[in-house]
Amino acid sequence: MKAVPPVDDLPDTSNVREWTYRDITRLPPAEQKEWKAACQEELEALQRRKVFELVDRPKGRKVIKNRWVFDVKSDGRKKARLVAKGFSQVEGVDYDQIFSPVVRFETVRLILALSALENWHITGLDVRNAYLYGKLEEEIYMEQPEGFVAKGQERKVLRLLRALYGLKQAGLAWWRTLNESMKELGFKRLVSDAGLFIFRDKNGLPVIVVVYVDDALFCGPNKALVEKMKAKFMEKWECRDLGEPKEFLRMRIQRSGSTIRIDQCAYLEKVLQRCGMQNAKSAPTPLPAGYHPMPNTGTAVMRQTHP
Repeated sequence: MKAVPPVDDLPDTSNVREWTYRDITRLPPAEQKEWKAACQEELEALQRRKVFELVDRPKGRKVIKNRWVFDVKSDGRKKARLVAKGFSQVEGVDYDQIFSPVVRFETVRLILALSALENWHITGLDVRNAYLYGKLEEEIYMEQPEGFVAKGQERKVLRLLRALYGLKQAGLAWWRTLNESMKELGFKRLVSDAGLFIFRDKNGLPVIVVVYVDDALFCGPNKALVEKMKAKFMEKWECRDLGEPKEFLRMRIQRSGSTIRIDQCAYLEKVLQRCGMQNAKSAPTPLPAGYHPMPNTGTAVMRQTHP
């Protein structure tokens, strides 16, 4: 008979994201098996992408640590992700630049408004494990993951060949890789916004792509062309096709004909729950009581600009 931990010793199930691998080992055997299978699935995905290689521990080099991050998806799937402890990286040795540009929220709203006005086709996708595509320029070593140390090779470490979640330069490495791939597909990046890419075919028809890290919207006046360019993008990366977007950057998107409505109701509900304010008294507007807006009857004045 196997010993089963007492109920009081089981990890708190209300926040799986706070669990450590040791919490997994305290679960009943059946649940342990499911979570360990999720960890194994993550390691196999990393190996397929050739994210790391097992090497001898180098002398005089810092080896960073890692941890498992667990989550339960909305469909009940158990998800495990191996994350590097980036806070232990040394600036100038393990990384140099870390800033990763993303699309501006104003740009996203502008493109959605333009799509509504011009009745453009919009479709979305997200790139699976996007950071794992980013190639590292630095020489970084990491400990083997807890619970999955290679037998007989316990003293060896992992040399990271590609970016791993948690590394300080992971976002930048992915963006550089994405930027190069968009060039290969014929897209041009907007100078004023690093997350907006534009493609034009021989007839001048545009396809606009809005990218925020691993989430992307493809839109344009010609549905066939938009879907064609999206398919080419998905040939380069392992993606999840979202079809007509219902959500983007925590904004709910509702489309009805030439009207697109966006809101953040779901996100606001999560914030209220986190702050314990679900039953707080609501106010329709932050304007003072008794305020009555009056139309502007003045004349617009053109301001002179000086060279």
